Amino acid sequence: MKNDEMTVYERIFENLVQLFTGPQYTQEVLDAKREFFERAGIVDEESVNFETRMSQFLDWYMFSRELSDVHLPPVNYYLEKNREKLSPEERELYENLTKTNHSLFEFVKLRDNDVTIRDLFTKKKSLLENSSITAGFNSEEVFEARIIPFEKTWVFTKGFCFHPLEASKFILKEIKQVRHLDKSHKEALMLKLLKMRYKFEQYKHIRLDFIYSNDSKLRI
Repeated sequence: MKNDEMTVYERIFENLVQLFTGPQYTQEVLDAKREFFERAGIVDEESVNFETRMSQFLDWYMFSRELSDVHLPPVNYYLEKNREKLSPEERELYENLTKTNHSLFEFVKLRDNDVTIRDLFTKKKSLLENSSITAGFNSEEVFEARIIPFEKTWVFTKGFCFHPLEASKFILKEIKQVRHLDKSHKEALMLKLLKMRYKFEQYKHIRLDFIYSNDSKLRI
């Protein structure tokens, strides 16, 4: 995988973002922001992690959330609407975007710039060859990410969420509960965990197990 291929995906994604956040979709974006930040934690524009949170929102809005009128996420809707206008090469790139895998992962190994990760829902490994993102991984941490297929490898999107090492045991138990359920349950879990991660940032004085918890008496 070459880094210039990542640039191709970034350019396509940025063009799609501009389209689906444009004037025609003003109310859609407002509704999406309200839904996302209620479910995943209110964003603080002064936070050092503001850009990361907005990347998480844009990934969710473009890949996961269905547009209210067409009941398809924006990337899927664009492909369906424009499939016949695209060249075979372009069509393949857009089809890959609709096959993006959103999941909770664990880091397996790094060799040169090749990153191997394991999907914690399916237990399947994925190799990201010559990845442009190679730093920040810990083999014992659970992280949320989206990966885009390209030929025989994968590419990361920008919307990462790295959960604290101490939360791994709790997260693995939660994964076990929804592993064999449908996609909506997995998406709901990831949003719930994202909200817990935000609260962990906000309440540094609170014990982690009070935040990563399903006990209403403990959960902040």
